[in-house]
Amino acid sequence: MSTQRALIIGGSLSGLLAANLLRSIGWHVEIFERAAGDLAGRGAGLGAQADLFTVMRQIGIRIDRSMWTEVRSHVCLARSGESICRVPVREVTTAWDRIYQSLRENFRAGQYRGGMALLRCEQTERSVVALFENGARIEADLLIGADGIRSTVRQQYVPDVVPRYVGYVAWRGIVEETQIAPQWHAATLQDMVFCLPEGELAFSIPIADRDASGGRRCMFVWFRPAGYDSTLRQWCTDASGHCHGDSIPPPLIRDEVLDELKLAARTSLAPQLAELVAGARQPILSAIFDLETTRMTFGRVVLAGDAAFVARPHVGTSVTKAAQDAWALADELVIKGNVSAALTAYEQRRGPAGRELVARGRRLGEHLEPGRATLRPSIDALLRDFGPGSVDEWPSTV
Repeated sequence: MSTQRALIIGGSLSGLLAANLLRSIGWHVEIFERAAGDLAGRGAGLGAQADLFTVMRQIGIRIDRSMWTEVRSHVCLARSGESICRVPVREVTTAWDRIYQSLRENFRAGQYRGGMALLRCEQTERSVVALFENGARIEADLLIGADGIRSTVRQQYVPDVVPRYVGYVAWRGIVEETQIAPQWHAATLQDMVFCLPEGELAFSIPIADRDASGGRRCMFVWFRPAGYDSTLRQWCTDASGHCHGDSIPPPLIRDEVLDELKLAARTSLAPQLAELVAGARQPILSAIFDLETTRMTFGRVVLAGDAAFVARPHVGTSVTKAAQDAWALADELVIKGNVSAALTAYEQRRGPAGRELVARGRRLGEHLEPGRATLRPSIDALLRDFGPGSVDEWPSTV
């Protein structure tokens, strides 16, 4: 019997998780990534749940202690910096670059091709063919669309499903442990620290270092309202006057936009958070969208990760969801023994989970939507519900 072959469109975390898992069950796997360069410099902090580390161990990746960081409390600060509410938690964070590097290194013997933009898919009863902009035609038994929120695969099969802008953005930035004032180490490197200006939400959270050196970093996230055709477009316009749409490469964000961000932080946020905003070397601007597909499978084509469902970042579980998708797909391929039955079972398992996560993200973020500030829950309820949720035990390094 010949080895079955899978093509994965998208070489970020979702694609790498699926590729490594399918290879572990005996499939020949190739990844095709639109971007030509390495993705290692992208992303920031990530909330994590036990399933992420379970999948990584199943792939064969050792969970080094430096890969994750404990969060012991959610703490809300007044503008003065004084604590006004504390909720004990038991949460784990990691970092996008640590997970990516581990998955990418584990797939080093596999075929990973950058600069490969998908045009469309074609199918027969026995196979699927991927057609790329460079003229390549590649045939396989299965094609996995793991190409994110702007998925070309999803656009082909369910073109009416598009990302929905929710009316606000996230400013993110990372500060090294050595750059954080000593008097604020205990809070910013152990707790998730919140501040709640009117109609906004900011927090800081400790995350793992970019390597196994054992250091830590702290990330801030600040949700701010931005009209799609006004403020967002202004923030996404570079110094030459070119508007990049609803996103902009961090190095091209204008100095005056960053100066305004730092000034607003000094006047609106607790000093602990304002210092993080001021100290971040290259903040990232992300417009917030959510997305919910109506279908996940199309013959021999299947969607995974953010190509299928995008929950607002308040849930803190996007990478865990990608791991659960990959795990369920690999599991059903083993159990069912044929692609068609496996994909049907996969959608039955992961469709409801994706829709539930999107709905939770909307509940947690509805008070940040323009004109809906009165819907903000009590501070203790917000602190209790925000994020990925507690883990039963800290990840094992075995």
